[in-house]
Amino acid sequence: MSDFIIKKLVFAALVLLPFFAFSQTITLSADSEIVQTDALFGFVLTAEGSFDSIEEPDFANFTVENRSQSQSNSITIINGKFEKKSSITYSYALRANKAGVFEIGPASLKVKGKTIKSNKVTITVTGQGGGSAQANSNSAQNAPRNEAKPDDATNENYYEKRANSLMSPLSEWEKKTPDYFIRTVINPANDLYAGEPLNVSYYLFVKPNSISDVNFYKLPVFENCWKDEKAETRLNFKRISIDGKVYDYAPIKTYILIPDGTTDTIEGTQMIMDVITGSFFSTRKATISSVGVKVPLKPMPEKEMHKNGVFGDFAVSVDKKNLTLDKDNMLETLTFSIRGCGNFQDAEIALESNPNLKIFSPEITSSVSVTPKGYCGTKTYKFMVKGLKKGETSIKVKAFEFFSRENGWRDPGLSEIRVNVKETSGAEDVREEEREAVSFELLKELPANVKKYEISPLTEKTWFRIFIVIPFLMVFVSFFIWVMKNISAKHAASNGAKMGKWREKINKSNDCTELLNNFYDALEELYNIRLKGERINAMKQKYNGKIDEITDFIRKIEQLSYSGTSGIDISSLKDEAVKLLDPRGLKK
Repeated sequence: MSDFIIKKLVFAALVLLPFFAFSQTITLSADSEIVQTDALFGFVLTAEGSFDSIEEPDFANFTVENRSQSQSNSITIINGKFEKKSSITYSYALRANKAGVFEIGPASLKVKGKTIKSNKVTITVTGQGGGSAQANSNSAQNAPRNEAKPDDATNENYYEKRANSLMSPLSEWEKKTPDYFIRTVINPANDLYAGEPLNVSYYLFVKPNSISDVNFYKLPVFENCWKDEKAETRLNFKRISIDGKVYDYAPIKTYILIPDGTTDTIEGTQMIMDVITGSFFSTRKATISSVGVKVPLKPMPEKEMHKNGVFGDFAVSVDKKNLTLDKDNMLETLTFSIRGCGNFQDAEIALESNPNLKIFSPEITSSVSVTPKGYCGTKTYKFMVKGLKKGETSIKVKAFEFFSRENGWRDPGLSEIRVNVKETSGAEDVREEEREAVSFELLKELPANVKKYEISPLTEKTWFRIFIVIPFLMVFVSFFIWVMKNISAKHAASNGAKMGKWREKINKSNDCTELLNNFYDALEELYNIRLKGERINAMKQKYNGKIDEITDFIRKIEQLSYSGTSGIDISSLKDEAVKLLDPRGLKK
């Protein structure tokens, strides 16, 4: 068949395609018809053909934890007949509210005034722990989307005992989704000291060669610590066997956490992600989550005797033991290096003040990363030193100590740096020279017949100076008022434009996450209040509690995000956000 004929056939197919009539179908299905009250299960609505609208089923007695939508179109030619197939799929993660036997459905399609109804699905909900093995197996397709709130410390599942290593047997949490799960591994695993860095690594475990893509739904949020992150550029799967079952696993992210010393516990929320399986035209999504992180900390031994102590195994060095400052070398650089592994965030070099020297603030550089040994690298301090007074003096390093599990408490052992100032950059001291005293013979009194006149110039008269200054002062005040009015008008116009821009962005927010990000950016641009990535307690202290309304509003949105609820109406949250951003509504 020639290319010309093929092109004609394709053209004819595209022209005639709208005139073909296609059937419409709508079906409901569930991963399992027997579920437990404490487990999520998947529910799918599939509609095919051409239709005006879809009416979703009533989910009475069930809670919709998550809802997603996908759409596909395909064209096939069989025996010279053209067939177009359109498919829309709604995927739900449902949780039963109580035990019993319930029907879901029907759903329906509206097609040119007609209604096409779907089938009904009967779900049997057993009590806690009463589900069948089939229910447990099928629920693996949808991970528990029960991300507890950070203050829900009593939730057993949220802070369930995690695996100690990659080779550990499946935990109770992982057994709920045995085909796909996220494993959290913490190193060191036990007996962590306050101030000791720890690695929190997340690994994805899946059935071999079963997934086509992944998508992060929510990354973990950690409190009471300083955080650094090592993200994987791609998933590099390796194979492993656990409990006689083969898995492919790959590292997702690794966080290095350093406690900030404000509490005896580090807490982190869950990591939630979607695992995509199937082909392009027929995909399935399973939502999985890790357990929350709750790590108790214990104080370093004898901490009260080492108040300036830092956790780490460090070696501290300085590039010079002696300094000489003269006319050829007025300024000198002193470089200290901290090398090793540990809490680089608190490991600092500070010099004692010296009235004979000017010691400038240091230039600090850091090259630290996550390694198999821990948080390791080098931190460098460069001090500029200038002589103020001639003579010999010294530079002393303020006392500090390091603590490590292997060596206990250690002093860095830095001695004083001797400094010899031969010349200063200031002016030389000038001795007061004796001045020759000159005597004058003064006329003690004027003759009685001499008249006295006032001969001071007019410009020295007080009234004349006031007369001259007043016009200039009036002009200056008028000009100043005019400038301030212009600046105020431009500022008001600029703020009004910015407020209008952010009001529009906030009103167009599609979900809680987008609304919260727009609110963060608006606060930073309008009022120079930066909250993104900051701990709320620290920001409250910084602003002396003057942003309580803002932090309460942010916590409200975060609680909705943690609950995993989607499709909710956030109109009231948008109005509240706009009101808080308005200069008349924001607390100053």
